[in-house]
Amino acid sequence: MRKPLMALAIAACLVMSVIGGFLPILQGWIFFVIALYLLATEFETGRIWVKAARRRWPGLDRWIIRARHHRWAPSHLKEFEDLTDPKR
Repeated sequence: MRKPLMALAIAACLVMSVIGGFLPILQGWIFFVIALYLLATEFETGRIWVKAARRRWPGLDRWIIRARHHRWAPSHLKEFEDLTDPKR
């Protein structure tokens, strides 16, 4: 039951991300980051996709590394960075 609910949550976050791209009130990038986190931590395919994206776009890789070391970063960001590190 957990996997279908996570898939539904990921889809909802992606929809909110797109809607947030059009509405100035709603910050869409936050929902996109949440969707990436859920995708990478719950599904092996998601880890592969995020690793490939980090390899393809070095700016994304640098952004994730910098965010991990930020003082306000949640502790779960370390797990996300470790799971999706393209060098591993």
